[in-house]
Amino acid sequence: MQKWLWVVVAVLALAAGLWLSASFKSTPAEPLAALVYPSPRTLTEFNLLDEQKQQVGLKDLQGHWTLVFVGYTHCPDICPMTMAKLAAMYQDLVKLTPDPLEIWFVSVDPKRDTPEQLAQYITYFKQAPIKARTADHKDLFPFIRQLGLMYAINDGGEERYTIDHSASIALLNPHGEVVAMFKPEMKPGAVPLINNQQFLADYPLVIAATTR
Repeated sequence: MQKWLWVVVAVLALAAGLWLSASFKSTPAEPLAALVYPSPRTLTEFNLLDEQKQQVGLKDLQGHWTLVFVGYTHCPDICPMTMAKLAAMYQDLVKLTPDPLEIWFVSVDPKRDTPEQLAQYITYFKQAPIKARTADHKDLFPFIRQLGLMYAINDGGEERYTIDHSASIALLNPHGEVVAMFKPEMKPGAVPLINNQQFLADYPLVIAATTR
């Protein structure tokens, strides 16, 4: 009787171990520096202008993934450093994306960032085919807010003003829906920037989570 009891206990222990092992294996890894939305966030129609003075709307987000960063060309640090990081990662990101991938730089400074200025600015980041967009504030602000990002202009005179803006990067799926947000590292005394290594580690996890 005692022998059979030990056999039953051993079998139950083995079954429990196998169940726990299967449970751990089936639990997907979570991204550390990215927020994946439980449900995609649908955008309403918007009107932007690209660096070639062409109109850009919701249809231009269809059929490809899009990484969107908000900034301005007079930004002294966050913008050029973030765009350089995205450009450096672009080829690796393309390999991890099931559909084409675009990077959008959306300027929140339409007064100074003319299409000509934007066209020149994106040529500095030669590793990636970055696309630039902007619009008047009446069209721009609702679009930025839909993405879950923000900006605010600081009073500094006619041409010397600065702009506070998000340092995060929004990811949109091929349906033009916001599915995730990649967050920058926040360190005391340091410029908030994305960490390339962490971004590349999180990116496939985010893609997998949003395509299940």
